[in-house]
Amino acid sequence: MKYSSTKFCLIVNLFLNISCSEDVKQEKIETPKDWSGAEEDFYQDFSVQSKDNSTILISSSSSLPFDGTIERNNSTTSTTQSFSQGQLNGASIKKSKDGSWVKAHYQNGKLNGEMIFYSKNGNVRTILHYENGKLSKRQKLD
Repeated sequence: MKYSSTKFCLIVNLFLNISCSEDVKQEKIETPKDWSGAEEDFYQDFSVQSKDNSTILISSSSSLPFDGTIERNNSTTSTTQSFSQGQLNGASIKKSKDGSWVKAHYQNGKLNGEMIFYSKNGNVRTILHYENGKLSKRQKLD
């Protein structure tokens, strides 16, 4: 009988612990959709991983692939890029201190569409055409 009552107490204790315990909610860390800052801060807040011959941008705060827009600046350039699931997707614009700039289009991490180089006066200098990451055509205009 002593063995049965000990077993009974253990079962009741287990039942009470399970039924009276607090619900533990895991806190989900949200990655911001937009990030803006200095180039050196970018390298603290993000890391780059390679996966299946692709480069994936990972948020250091959540350890998840980044989705959103990044704007980073240094003493000579400012860069704005869009990411989806950690891959470049959409327009990427890089502006130089002298006023010249380049605009490129990405799809699933690869150059796709036009990459246009502008002079500091806003004149188109060169247009490169890409298809799925491969250069398909080059036009030099100035």
